[in-house]
Amino acid sequence: MISVGHFHYCFFERSETFIYHQLSSLKRFRPVAISLISRNLDEFPLSNGVHYDVGLELSRPGLQFIEPFRYGSLKLAAELFKREGVALIHAHFGTWGAYATPLKRNLRVPMVVTFYGQDMSLLPKRTMWRNRFQKLWKKIDLFLVEGPHMMAELIKLGAPKEKVALQRIGVPVSKIRFRIPKIKSDPHTALWAGRMVEKKGLMDALKALELLKREGIKIQLRIIGDGPERKKAQGFVKEKESEEDVTFLGFLDYETYLAELEQADFLIAPSRTSSKGETEGGAPTTILEAQARGLPVVATRHADIPFVLPEGYPYLAHEADPRDLALVIKLLLDDQKRWLQIARKNRKHVKRFHDLKATTQSLEKHYDRLLTERIR
Repeated sequence: MISVGHFHYCFFERSETFIYHQLSSLKRFRPVAISLISRNLDEFPLSNGVHYDVGLELSRPGLQFIEPFRYGSLKLAAELFKREGVALIHAHFGTWGAYATPLKRNLRVPMVVTFYGQDMSLLPKRTMWRNRFQKLWKKIDLFLVEGPHMMAELIKLGAPKEKVALQRIGVPVSKIRFRIPKIKSDPHTALWAGRMVEKKGLMDALKALELLKREGIKIQLRIIGDGPERKKAQGFVKEKESEEDVTFLGFLDYETYLAELEQADFLIAPSRTSSKGETEGGAPTTILEAQARGLPVVATRHADIPFVLPEGYPYLAHEADPRDLALVIKLLLDDQKRWLQIARKNRKHVKRFHDLKATTQSLEKHYDRLLTERIR
C-alpha cells in the first residue's frame, strides 16, 4: 500500500473532525500523519495509519516559522517520512503548506495542499503571507478546495488555475442516524455549533432569537463550542435576561455532538465575513452533519454554504443581518409541515455529494494523478 505523508500543526482538533474523517477513511493509501503537536488521539485513533508529533506547542502564534524551531521540526519530519516511505505529501491548510514546503524538495515527492478558510481569506491580507503564498503557487503540485467560491478566491490570490481542484468535505453519513423531524409547538430547540469566532455568526444568532422573542416566538438555543467570542455572547445573554433560553455546552466529543443534533429541531449556521475580512472560505461541516441527521438548517448566503445545500434551498438569510435571519427562522417554523420533505431531500443531497465513500474516492484519484504524472 502506498503511504501518503500528512502534515498539520495539530492532529486532531475537535473542531476539525473533517480532517480526521478524511485520513481515517483512506482505503488505497496509508496515512502517515505528522504534526507539531497532538490532541484527542484517544477520540480519533488512526487505525489505518500512523501518527507522530515533532514539535512543541508555542505560546505566540507565528513562532513556529522562526529558525531553528522550524528547521528542527522539519528535519525530524523528513526523517520520519523517509522511514515510512511516503510517496506524496499532503499538507492541511495553506499555513502549514507554506511551513512544510521544504519537505517536498527534501523528499523529492509531489505535494498537495488543502485550503480550508482562514488561510485563503484572512492571512492573504498580510504582506508576509501574500509573499509566502506566491512562492507556494510555484512550488506545490496541487491545491484542493471544497467548493466553487473557494476555488475562485484562491485563483484570484494567484494560484494557477490548472493546479486548483475541487475536493468536497466528507462526513460519515452511514454513521449518522437519520431522524424524522418532530412537529411541535413552541418552544423549539435550535443548535449552534462551532468555534466562537466572529465569522461563525453566533452574535447574529443571539440577536435574531432576541428579535423573535419580542414577537412572542420562544426558542431554546443550545451552543456547542468555545472561543474568543464566548464572553461577549454570555454578556449579551445576561443583559437580555435570556439565561433560561440559552445553554453554553462547550466543546463536546463527536458522539455527544451527534446526540445534540438528534435532540434539536433545527441547526442555525449564520456565517458571515468578519470585521477583519475572515470568511468560511467553504462551508461549516456542521451543515453537512445536520443534513445527514435530517435536521432543517437555517444558514446564510456566505462563501460556499449555498453549494453544500440542495439547489434552491429556501432558508438562507443575508449574512450579518440578524433581522433577516429572524425572518428566515420564522419562515422555517411556519413550514413545519414540510420538514420531513426537507429532511429527506437534505439527506439525499449529502449522501450523494459528501458521503465519505465518495469523497475518499475523489481524494485518492487526486493522489493517483499526481503519482502518475510523477512517473511520466
